[in-house]
Amino acid sequence: TIVLIVLIVLERLLKVVKVISKMMRASGILLLVTFAQQSGVNAFAPFAMSSSSSSKRKVKTNQGKAAGGFGKKDDTVAVSHTRDESPSTQNLINFLLQWKSQGLGGGDAGTEIGFDENGFRGLYATKAFKKGDIICKIPSDCALALADPSVAAENEMSVVDGAVNYLKWYAMNPQARAMWSPYIDTLPTREANFDPTPDFYSDEEIAQLEFPMIVKQALERKEQLAESAQNTNLPLDELQFATWLVSSRSFSIKITVDDSNLVRETAVSDDLKGNSAAYKVKEQGIRVLLPFLDMINHESHNYNSELHLIDPEKDDAWFAIRATRPIKKNKEITISYGAAGVETSVGLLMNYGFVQDENKFDGLLLKNGGDDCIDSVEGWSTTLEDDEQQLAAGVSGNMANILRFRTKMKRSYPSTE
Repeated sequence: TIVLIVLIVLERLLKVVKVISKMMRASGILLLVTFAQQSGVNAFAPFAMSSSSSSKRKVKTNQGKAAGGFGKKDDTVAVSHTRDESPSTQNLINFLLQWKSQGLGGGDAGTEIGFDENGFRGLYATKAFKKGDIICKIPSDCALALADPSVAAENEMSVVDGAVNYLKWYAMNPQARAMWSPYIDTLPTREANFDPTPDFYSDEEIAQLEFPMIVKQALERKEQLAESAQNTNLPLDELQFATWLVSSRSFSIKITVDDSNLVRETAVSDDLKGNSAAYKVKEQGIRVLLPFLDMINHESHNYNSELHLIDPEKDDAWFAIRATRPIKKNKEITISYGAAGVETSVGLLMNYGFVQDENKFDGLLLKNGGDDCIDSVEGWSTTLEDDEQQLAAGVSGNMANILRFRTKMKRSYPSTE
């Protein structure tokens, strides 16, 4: 009897997931191709779309093709990772394979989760890929939407809003939690794979970041968290960590939604007047969690793949990872985080909790300037040498990341390049 009840509950949950997925597809998934307003950087998004019937975007294969040149081409690098064989990771892979996901599980499948020499988790190629190959993919049914895609929202969704929905719809909903446990059980915890973002810093630590843009964003997020926790009766510490999960793990996409409140500002031809859908739609951004794919690490310049949508207008749409350059066997698979695949050190620290050594977008941000920037390296309270000396002295915790951010930004001014 208990088994029968569990099966009935799971069946109903699967129906709910399919309804949400179909709503997303019916709304028409578009791409988030605009960079954050404060950056002032224009770029094309590496998050692309294609049709499975498109001759330019068909899945390529390495089978039956000989390497050119004199002798066999070396398409393998030395193994630099240890495969993740934990029960939680294997459970996630088995769960996704049941949903017809492809390219998961190691060996000939193409990818596996592993740890590098520093213990950081990432995705690695278990075979060579050519530029344009689909490395792995999961069906859109496996995406966890963090907003109702059928409802037109008045304002752009914040990561705090997404965190509220994540807690209510998935983590704190017993039935949904049971269904999505293979994925939720692999998410970072405060004890493992957690890099605090500035909203976890004290106000004094935030002030030491100095750069006005990130100081403002960190304080605003802390205020949003406190206000949202009070309005929703959610524990502040749980909401704060869920916000970190959403900001660091989710992907932003643009969808079109019907909005009967929209008013036409331009005339339309007679043949369109009877079709309200022709002008009563608008774009809005939503966030989605993508199991397995969210384990891929970031590279600002040398990333070798991109997030890709296949057949978004169909019932069997896919979220895929596609190679943007040849990838050798055992090589780590990386993408570029952020809207349009562009993220400054401000965005990386604010949303992901780390600062990368090289980031060309910082220079563009400083070149554009503005009230949220520091005009020159002389405008900081300390010198680059001061911060480097503190880092070399072995500072740890939040202060280490603060100093990494400050040194990275100071090196990005034209006079210090």
